Amino acid sequence: MEALRRHYDRVVCVDFEYGTGATGADPPSPRCVVAKEIFSQTTTRLWLDGRGGERFPFPLDDRTLYVAYYLPAEINCHIAMGWPIPCRAIDLFVEFRWMMNGLNPAITDEHKRVLGRSGRFSLLNAMYSFGLASDAVDAGHKDNMRDLSLRGGDYSHEERRELLAYNETDVVALEKLLPRMLPSIELGPALLRGRYMCAVGAIERFGIPIDGPLIRRLKSNWEGIIDRLIDSERGELDVIHRRDVDQDKFADWLRRNGIDAWPYTPTGALDTSSDTLSERAKYPPLVMRLKEFLHAVRRTRLFANLQIGDDDRNRFLLSPFGSKTGRNTPSNSRSVFGPATWVRSLIKPAEGHSIIYCDWSGQEYGEAAYFSNDPLMIHDYANDDPYLGFAKRIKLVPSDATKRSHKKVRNQLKIAAGLGVLYGAQAETVARVGDMSESQAKRVLRYHQLTYPKFLEWRRSVISRADLHGELRSMFGWKWVINDTDKSPSISNFVMQANGAEMLRIAVCLAVESGIKVVAPVHDALMIHCPTKAADEVTNATLECMRQASNAVLGGDRELTVGVEPAVHWPNRYSDCRGRDAWDRIMELLESVDTLNSQPSECLIGETRNPGRVACAGS
Repeated sequence: MEALRRHYDRVVCVDFEYGTGATGADPPSPRCVVAKEIFSQTTTRLWLDGRGGERFPFPLDDRTLYVAYYLPAEINCHIAMGWPIPCRAIDLFVEFRWMMNGLNPAITDEHKRVLGRSGRFSLLNAMYSFGLASDAVDAGHKDNMRDLSLRGGDYSHEERRELLAYNETDVVALEKLLPRMLPSIELGPALLRGRYMCAVGAIERFGIPIDGPLIRRLKSNWEGIIDRLIDSERGELDVIHRRDVDQDKFADWLRRNGIDAWPYTPTGALDTSSDTLSERAKYPPLVMRLKEFLHAVRRTRLFANLQIGDDDRNRFLLSPFGSKTGRNTPSNSRSVFGPATWVRSLIKPAEGHSIIYCDWSGQEYGEAAYFSNDPLMIHDYANDDPYLGFAKRIKLVPSDATKRSHKKVRNQLKIAAGLGVLYGAQAETVARVGDMSESQAKRVLRYHQLTYPKFLEWRRSVISRADLHGELRSMFGWKWVINDTDKSPSISNFVMQANGAEMLRIAVCLAVESGIKVVAPVHDALMIHCPTKAADEVTNATLECMRQASNAVLGGDRELTVGVEPAVHWPNRYSDCRGRDAWDRIMELLESVDTLNSQPSECLIGETRNPGRVACAGS
């Protein structure tokens, strides 16, 4: 703490209590806040519910260090109150994740009892892990107070007093936790991570604009749509019995379509999990169709789980730093980007606005080229499509080949370069996913080693250094502790994934801080919402943020190529090309179910097979 005095005049621990409306996805509405300045031991308690005109009790300039646990929640509340965003902030939630990344300490029964419903990286667990269990609030009381805050409405004097008292316990916990964690915190990288968490707060508050009327139609007719979808696909995708995959039907479908070596579960059943379908659907169109079909059929509560606020915005926790590589890990059921790709067509800009989608082209492959300083790999990335550039070098395609003219070969080499080269997958896996023979896969992987030897040498050195030092770090300090069970593919994967995550975080910070409305960071892309009249200007500003971010990570004058999809202007909707056919089919079925449900009741005969599905005379 004394070291902090050299850099800051104030260290302020802050916690809010807030509600998120009846939907659970409305913008957070602050109930109260407690802020304590550590050096002067000054505490301010404010009841905020329904009140305006309050000011944050301490300056938020660069001489104030703002400390919180999961900063986006606090930043959400700052925006709601019209308060400035802190210039310097540390999120102890993120720093706890950083310290524990790769470590799997045993959790005792007593530890589980203390945690209650709280997660592994909760404030309660951080307190427990740093020897402060006796100072932590009982998990049951914490749940009760959280429910009280979320309830909303009028609060009695006693309820206000109780909620403020609970609010203060979390601030006291931060005050005690900070000095315990500080010896392990690297201040510079922690401030950069805190800066990103402030930007996440703005993104989570704004939300993704959704076609509300359409999603409500889909929700009310979903049962009938699923039934009709199953009936309509009995020809090509006859694999369903009672809303899930029938093992015998699926085995027959695999035989009929010549799909070999499908993986099995440990119990001996054909594996139809979402992860397996996603891996197998990377190239073959028929498996992609099966994946989209099963995602629809199996998700009977698809639209119930998507978190949509009363203002028709999709809001969900981005779960930053959720993976070991530091990537965001938002809930697949709550985010419009989580389910099948056709669901993304629900994204629709507000009237007079546009959606812009920018992504780095071959981000991880480009990183590998520049980090390894392989001259030919850099040349092929910077001057051509990297996968076609490789194909041209080894004479698989002519020198004038394009993505359109040689789509299949490009996709095969993209699989080989991604799975096989960057992540160390064997030829058998590359062949299966890339729709090629195993001998072809072996030949392509061997050619890559011969063509780009400096990259191969660099990859081996990364693995050796990781084994020697027992940890890996990204360019800006995200750390992963390696244990004996971690394999070489995971180690080489970390370098590209973790630095790709750093790149995205820097781009997000630059964009949000310049006033650009980022509605979603998506792996290697930014989705932007802006007034249509400013679309060109905002696109160029976003591209500049992404250019600066790649330059910051790669160093020197190096930067990755950024692709821009055509802007989507209201009243049009966003669309992912991989899900367009499925979307069109769902819309056809919605219209047919809507039409059927609007028939006069006297035309109904027979029995309904499922809720929302009827048999009608003449149908």
